[in-house]
Amino acid sequence: MVELNGTLLIQILNFVILVAILAKVAYGPMMKVLDDRKARIQNDLNTAASARSDAKKLKESYEAQLRDAQVRAQDIVNKAVKEAQAQAQVQMDEVRHAIAKEKDAASRQIEQERQDALRELKGQVAELSCEIASKIIGQHMTAAANDRLVADSLAKMDIRKAGK
Repeated sequence: MVELNGTLLIQILNFVILVAILAKVAYGPMMKVLDDRKARIQNDLNTAASARSDAKKLKESYEAQLRDAQVRAQDIVNKAVKEAQAQAQVQMDEVRHAIAKEKDAASRQIEQERQDALRELKGQVAELSCEIASKIIGQHMTAAANDRLVADSLAKMDIRKAGK
């Protein structure tokens, strides 16, 4: 068995007193420091989680804004392309209209010149016919006879022309 002597009892008593003093003096402040540290770490973790959540929301917001900007940019490009195509079509229509107008004017001018040439040719034919008729008949024709001969000649030319 273990013998209990006085020194051992004093040492046990000293140890118990030391533990009581340490518990009273050191344990409370040490636990307070550890609790404060634990609270600070937990607060830092909560702040980091909140910052991460805010960053994620901000990133999603920026991505949504970027998508919206891309959609708007594409809409602007599409609108510009449509406007350019419409403007090109308008210009093409104007050019076609101008070409048709010039073509019509040229056709009218050609027809007018053709009609003028035909009138001049008919006049020359009439004059030549009168001269030939005068030479064949051997006498100068009166103005009325000349006009009648010209009218008959022109009528025959028109009949031949209509027959072709």
